[in-house]
Amino acid sequence: MGRSVKRKAALFLLAVMLSVSLGAIIVTSLAMYRLASERYAQEIRKIEASLGDRFAVFETMLRDEHERITSHMEKVMPSIALDLEASGRPPGALSNEEMTALSHRHGVQHIYFINRNHVVFQTNYRPDLNLAFPKGPFTRFLDSVFGGNRVMSDGIDISQATGTLKTYSYLGPKDKDYVIEISTDVRGSLDSTGYGWMAKYFFDELLTDPVRSNPSIKELDIYLINQTAAWSLIHPGQKLDPSLAERIVEKRREEISSADGRYLTVYSAEQTSSATKPDHPVTAKHVIRKITYDVGLAREAVIQVLLSSLLVLAILMPMVFWIASRQLQKQLLDPLFNLRGEAGAIAKGDLNQTIANTDRRDEIGQLALSFASMRDAVRRTITDLKETNISIERFVPQAFLAIVGKPSIVEVELGDNKRKDMTILFSDIRNFTTLSEAMTPDENFTFINAYLEHMGPVIRDHNGFIDKYIGDAIMALFESPDDAVKAGLAMLDTLDAFNAVRRAAGRSPIAIGIGINTGTLMMGTIGEKHRMDGTVISDAVNLASRVESLTKAYGVAMLVSQYTVLGLADPKAYDIRPIDVVVVKGKSRPVMISEVFQHDPAEQRAAKAGTRDLLQSGVEALGRRDLACARRFFQESLDRLPGDLAASNLLQKCV
Repeated sequence: MGRSVKRKAALFLLAVMLSVSLGAIIVTSLAMYRLASERYAQEIRKIEASLGDRFAVFETMLRDEHERITSHMEKVMPSIALDLEASGRPPGALSNEEMTALSHRHGVQHIYFINRNHVVFQTNYRPDLNLAFPKGPFTRFLDSVFGGNRVMSDGIDISQATGTLKTYSYLGPKDKDYVIEISTDVRGSLDSTGYGWMAKYFFDELLTDPVRSNPSIKELDIYLINQTAAWSLIHPGQKLDPSLAERIVEKRREEISSADGRYLTVYSAEQTSSATKPDHPVTAKHVIRKITYDVGLAREAVIQVLLSSLLVLAILMPMVFWIASRQLQKQLLDPLFNLRGEAGAIAKGDLNQTIANTDRRDEIGQLALSFASMRDAVRRTITDLKETNISIERFVPQAFLAIVGKPSIVEVELGDNKRKDMTILFSDIRNFTTLSEAMTPDENFTFINAYLEHMGPVIRDHNGFIDKYIGDAIMALFESPDDAVKAGLAMLDTLDAFNAVRRAAGRSPIAIGIGINTGTLMMGTIGEKHRMDGTVISDAVNLASRVESLTKAYGVAMLVSQYTVLGLADPKAYDIRPIDVVVVKGKSRPVMISEVFQHDPAEQRAAKAGTRDLLQSGVEALGRRDLACARRFFQESLDRLPGDLAASNLLQKCV
């Protein structure tokens, strides 16, 4: 046994080694790729930090230049305001040539005049004429400039028209409804001061040096965000997608891979320090760094390792798989497939199915022995269950379970119930008390069981089931009123055969009364958790019992209520005639009851049939409260059949 298990374990180990090898190759490849990714991620972080340091130097240079320009504007802008005051003409009256001459005279590039509606109403740069500024931090800043009679600055910004860096200065002359704005190109200003080489170095070399020094970096850019767009500092006029810029500012960082997955573009955002005074209303601007990094080389190396390893496995796999599968099929799979087939046969009900491999001295043999034991146990259990169910059905009819929606007695719980329209049949032996007093207890049980043994099959044969026995009485339920009436007639026929046997044995015959009613009832379980019983609860059941008791008063074998007659598919198919309209015990509303005389002797049956239509017409007139008409019908019926109890009873209802 040990050697067999070892051989099987060796084969399984070979298959496991193959799976582990493949998994190790994949894990190693992923680890290599992760290490490469971490390496270039660290490199990108270093480049970001380097760019941040370089931009800080660049920002310091811009701040110094901005302060120099602002200091110069504090002298120039009041002179421009005095020139306008001396000319006695408003800015809007100046021609374009006069505006150009004014800018040349004071050595500035562009002059703008802005009214209180934040609209440029005069400028020597004609494309910006009538430019309106949207409400925001900048317009609030402009409002603070009006009438202040001092030079103020909005810092360094990107020109919307040229995409270049500019610094803006503002003066609100006293008692004037306009603001003077002067824009100065920062790079041009640096050139004019003799520091053009420094600007060229910052723009063309310092911020782009990583691209030239690192072959993995394919592109680098820096964007400055203002109210209009995100503008490139390295490529003037180039803008970043607004939605992308908004996401980057919100998340601070975003990575985007190219369509082929070879390049990774990393965006990172930070806020610049203010180029103006700390209490200035215009806040600092955001700077976005863009780095495009080539990650394809690391991916290609990992793919090459993975493909090479997979190629080796692909060459060896067929041979290893063939050896392992043959052994696995022979030693393990075939026995398991046999067990599966044997279990399937048992599941289909073949409890005599033989189980193979029970003589093996390994785990398969133990499993086969367990299946054989299970088969025997299931066979015993099913046999016991069948016998138990047969016994239970003697106490709880299967039809009862079907109505309450329970497939098995095991699932029945206290309080289960179902509302349903059904027909209730009650039957009772006449003068049973007198009969039972003349018999011993054993004879009583023998008599009742002999009687019920004849009547039970009749009810089942007519699609009904017995709900309960009440001494010698039977309570049965039917889904169809026709089935109930036919069952009642068949019970009377069966009683004739039963009485013939009694007469032959020297015993007196017995008589029964049958009452039938149709209505809605509740069928369910009552009791407590340790003792339950199935029952029906309804006024319809009580009325059926009352109708059966009236058979004694009217001396007939079978009575049905008006509700049963209405439920019959064709009432004329039966010998039925009204016999009375009564208020039964426990009820307040009158109910018409009818006699089923189909079992009467032929002569009596024909006589009753001759008055049936008259009685029916009289009952209909009585229902209309037409007592005179009803009286005529009932009297005519009594004249045709003198002494008829039905006509006499109904005639009294007309009084």
